[in-house]
Amino acid sequence: MRTGREEAGQFDIVICGGGLAGLCLARQLRLTHKEWSVLLIDRLSRPLPEADFKVGESTIEVGAYYLAHTLGLRDHLEEDQLEKLGLRYFYGGGHTRLSERGEFGVASFLPAKSYQISRGRLENYLRQLVVDDGVCVDEGCSIGDIKIQPEEMFHEVLYRRADGSARTAQGRWVIDAMGRRRFLQRKFDLRKDDHGVFNAAWFRVEGAVEVDDMVPQSETHWHGRVAERRWYSTNHLMGPGYWVWLIPLADNKTSVGIVTAGKLHSLEDYNSYDKALAWLEAHEPDVVKHLAGREVLDFKMLPNYSYSSQQVFSADRWACVGEAGVFVDPYYSVGTNMIGYNNRLLAKILELDFQAQDTRDFVAYANQYFLSLTQTLAHSIHSAYPFFDNGPLMVLKTTWDYFVGWGVSDPQFYYETYLDPKVSGVISTLLSATVVTQARMLRLFEDWSKLPSPALDVDYVDYFVDLPTLRALFLRNLPPLQTKDLGLVVKSIRDGAERIEELAQVIFLLAVECALPEKAHLFTDRPWLNVAAISLDSERWEEDGLFRPKTKPRALGGLEEEIRSLFRRRRGGPTG
Repeated sequence: MRTGREEAGQFDIVICGGGLAGLCLARQLRLTHKEWSVLLIDRLSRPLPEADFKVGESTIEVGAYYLAHTLGLRDHLEEDQLEKLGLRYFYGGGHTRLSERGEFGVASFLPAKSYQISRGRLENYLRQLVVDDGVCVDEGCSIGDIKIQPEEMFHEVLYRRADGSARTAQGRWVIDAMGRRRFLQRKFDLRKDDHGVFNAAWFRVEGAVEVDDMVPQSETHWHGRVAERRWYSTNHLMGPGYWVWLIPLADNKTSVGIVTAGKLHSLEDYNSYDKALAWLEAHEPDVVKHLAGREVLDFKMLPNYSYSSQQVFSADRWACVGEAGVFVDPYYSVGTNMIGYNNRLLAKILELDFQAQDTRDFVAYANQYFLSLTQTLAHSIHSAYPFFDNGPLMVLKTTWDYFVGWGVSDPQFYYETYLDPKVSGVISTLLSATVVTQARMLRLFEDWSKLPSPALDVDYVDYFVDLPTLRALFLRNLPPLQTKDLGLVVKSIRDGAERIEELAQVIFLLAVECALPEKAHLFTDRPWLNVAAISLDSERWEEDGLFRPKTKPRALGGLEEEIRSLFRRRRGGPTG
């Protein structure tokens, strides 16, 4: 039942937009603060279409944890969505037989669950949940303006209902969750479109487009190395400057997407279904063969999808969540992760404000933390597009990214350390060297991709089985939380940073061996290096201090053996 204040159109929080980010925020706030009145306004009315709806079907562990545990959606995910068989990558481009392309994935479901999401199904469920939770939901509405008022005055949202009637809602806080309309970004000139041009198009079809069906059953070794249907993975078919996704959906449907770097592939070449089929025929012909005769449910495209903002939180009592603020890239399925970070930080700001505390310092911190996180992710992903076809290099790059994610980034989300600026400051200091190493490693991968390096080849990597050090990082930080002891949390992250430093040494030595073999003798008696100085510019090694390590040497034998065992040597390549 609405209160008199709500009947008069006045609320503590007005959420403009009822997509995934806005619905998740409404659900989160009602679970933790039922005393706050919340209005959610959206242009769409239920029922939402289940399969042919929005991009963003794939989650990874952090996003799944946010949905399942923070929002209490575990039963829905288990009963009405599909468990995901991790991320899976096929390198080498589509004119190589699939069974001969390098594969990076897992054979069995991981201990920490993730899911493939039918977005319409999830958002229909969430809308009913928030209504049941006491959120006032106004559907079928178009928002015309948001008037941000000074000081303690309530902000105003001007909108029209489906019947044409004009409405005004007042909120102490107004949240822009209207997606790529980016209403408040445009209003305050906050947009940052500096990620480069990356484009996508996708469509959904009836039936399962099975990766396993693209390889003859007679190739028993290939089929036998994965225990489950590869269909359950987010499958990436990768070539230079592009990847094609195959994502399963509930009710036996499949999502097919084309994602490209604009500098290497023009959206004009696949911006309709017929053009997309022709593009796939040219780049991933096996996919086209398995689309024949299937009912196509929709076709959508997203030009220049990646962008950021100068800020997403304001001490003037407004904020942007989801795609109204930042969108990174679908490559690692991090969209729901970012919603989790965004919404949790905003909830902390709201708590401070409703406790009559000054929010300015935390708002500044939250903007810096969140925007730095998304910027780092965007650069890490986008820098690799030109060499997506290079299996050995992408195995190393992806392994590196997983060490960073599972070793030091994900624990901060699970343990919520980023919600405390003091604790986050301690961890940031601890990871300062890792940040420098990350920049060096990304440059190393880019430079390595431009040099002749024919020595290595890759067949199949099960990143959970074949990389015991990575698996240990994953399991050690596995939710639910094992401790509230901050010292143990910091120790776990410090250990992750040490493994990352060791991995940087191993990858660098392998890069020198493969790309600069004439320099390999320089490292015979140098078992430990300064990873903040690694590069493939040998003329800078001495000046940058490569041979003057900043940390005490540790044994690399076990990890080096793990990394080297991922590859087979091509004939004629240097031996290690």
